[in-house]
Order: sequence, then structure tokens, then C-alpha cells
Amino acid sequence: MLYKTYLKTLTQCPFCINKDRKILENKEAFLTYARAPYAQHHLLVIPKRHVDSFLDLKNIENSSITKLLHKGVHLLHTLGHVNCSILVRDGKGSGKSVEHLHYHIIPNHRIGDLDIHGEKRRVLTEQEIYTVVKELKESV
Repeated sequence: MLYKTYLKTLTQCPFCINKDRKILENKEAFLTYARAPYAQHHLLVIPKRHVDSFLDLKNIENSSITKLLHKGVHLLHTLGHVNCSILVRDGKGSGKSVEHLHYHIIPNHRIGDLDIHGEKRRVLTEQEIYTVVKELKESV
């Protein structure tokens, strides 16, 4: 079944109901595998409390998630993967297909050389860097 088709069959949050797929867990989060993986051994770390945003996490949840991310990366190295990408999508329109915060640990996967528009990534000019840094500093 295609992932888009699977998503249409959901009537509840799949991360809140699929608790039988846990590989490791602690009080605040669990480590599982992806049902629609980008690569073999694609793992997910999911907070047990249903939250949509990284900003909604409590400190104890952040700590628990970080511990499981470390264990997940170590597990992938044990399985022979030499590198991985850790990805979290935050907010509506970020590409997150399930509105329950989750972290991907994807072995041997480069995020890519394309930008969000599908164009080849390029290095910013000094003026563009100045503008971005100024905007960020003014927003702090």
C-alpha cells in the first residue's frame, strides 16, 4: 500500500495507538521503526504525549528524546550503517504527514543537494548572509 493511501485510512494518530512496535522506551518517549521508511532500518523517536510542535515539549521530554536518539544512532552503527541523518519537521506545512511530533533517524541518507524549490543549492553571497543574520539577530 502506498503511504498516501495508508494515511487516508487513519482515523486516529498512529503514534498514539501503535504502541506494540516499540524497540526501546523510557518514561517520556519511545524508539520504533518507520512504517514507510526512506531506507532500511529507518527509525523514529516519538514522545508518548501527543504534541504537535518541538516548542511544546517539556524539558524532561527533551532529555528523554535525546537519550533515545543517541541509542538509535548507536543501534544503526551496530547494524553497520556508517552515517545517518536526524530530521524533525516542526509546524504545519513542514512536510510532516502525522501531526504528532516525531524524529527520524535515517541511515545512509543525505538530505540532498536540492533546496526546498527543487533547485540546486547555492552558497549565499556576503550581502545575503548579512541580510539573513541581521534579520535573525533582530528577532532574538
